[in-house]
Amino acid sequence: MSQGHDHKHAIPEVPERLELPGLLRGLAIALVVAGGAALGWAFSGGHAGLAWSSYLIGVFFALGLGVFGIAWISILYLAGGAWSVSMRRIPEAMTAWLIPGGVLALAAGLGAHSLYHWSHAEAVAADRILTHKAPFLNMTMFYALVGISILIWVAFAAVMVGASRRQDETGGIELTKKNHTFSAIFLVVFALSISVVSFYLLMSLEAHWFSTMFAVVVFTDVVQTGTAFVAIIAGLLKMGGKLKGFVNENHLHSLGKMVFASTGFWAYIYFCQFMLIWYANIPEETVYFLKRSANGWLPYFLILPVLKFLLPFLLLIPRDAKRRANRLVPISVLIVFAQFWELFVMVGPAVGHGTEAAHGHIPIVEFGATLGFTGLFLLVFGWALARNNPIPLKDPQMAECLHYHS
Repeated sequence: MSQGHDHKHAIPEVPERLELPGLLRGLAIALVVAGGAALGWAFSGGHAGLAWSSYLIGVFFALGLGVFGIAWISILYLAGGAWSVSMRRIPEAMTAWLIPGGVLALAAGLGAHSLYHWSHAEAVAADRILTHKAPFLNMTMFYALVGISILIWVAFAAVMVGASRRQDETGGIELTKKNHTFSAIFLVVFALSISVVSFYLLMSLEAHWFSTMFAVVVFTDVVQTGTAFVAIIAGLLKMGGKLKGFVNENHLHSLGKMVFASTGFWAYIYFCQFMLIWYANIPEETVYFLKRSANGWLPYFLILPVLKFLLPFLLLIPRDAKRRANRLVPISVLIVFAQFWELFVMVGPAVGHGTEAAHGHIPIVEFGATLGFTGLFLLVFGWALARNNPIPLKDPQMAECLHYHS
């Protein structure tokens, strides 16, 4: 009997389609309603600053998940990660958010006067630093560069996911080679474009601030949160029996190690941002940490490394925590929540919520808005996941994936 024939008979039963659990779909709808109610209350109550900052937190949170889908695919193509082939449909479905999420991200420009000091002509005219940055920090460039960046992401996602879909019909290695090439190009373009998008949407909230590390910090956020989301969905599908025979403890172990590594990566980069300011004695960069140490924000700021690094790092040290879905999923949920917390600490002090924080402000509206965008993302993601072939059986690395041992 030939080896190919052995592999053919070794393939487990393929599910008809991958679907999110019904409970999760219902929860997503409830989150959309709750998020809409939170934003509606803020806008109708005349709290424009709170409403738009909450919107920005939620929209960037979901946009990071969408773009990480194509980044994760690219990283694994280049790394030759055969273990990830059977769960590739998860990051591919994440890219479905890029079009609606991109439109919603551009809509943040409608709240520019509430968010961005540089959007006021009179403020720019009276400020030498803003005048110097005006060729970059203006609404025309905001829409143009953010829009172009998102279009590039959509184009790469369409090409690479489309090639993966065609491979389901034709098989062969040529489409894998094509995606390998596009992956190398995309990761270079992604490094530049995520910097531009993060500069405009987040960093320009504090237009006087200088930082050479901010784009890298945002990149680590996207990697950590996106990897955790893949782990959540893969774990839930495995526990539901949807990926039986295609994802085992060895596959989860490799995915769990990526989640574990991303926590250390975040801590290293975030500390580097602080360390560079300290040892180089750069006063113009201290404003970021000063704002997050005053007006009641210090406790929120100090909790951040606990949520983003200390807790997930310690919880993921045991081997079983990376191999068992019932342990990996809740830890990954914690990491996803920690991303909301970081965006809350990034945005809140920059747009002047310090007074509320000093009086025990609880981020109900901000969290509600983020839950709303998360619900929308899950609905789009679930639709994309269910409408496509669940397993890329004709990928040349599928046989290696099925017999993978970490």
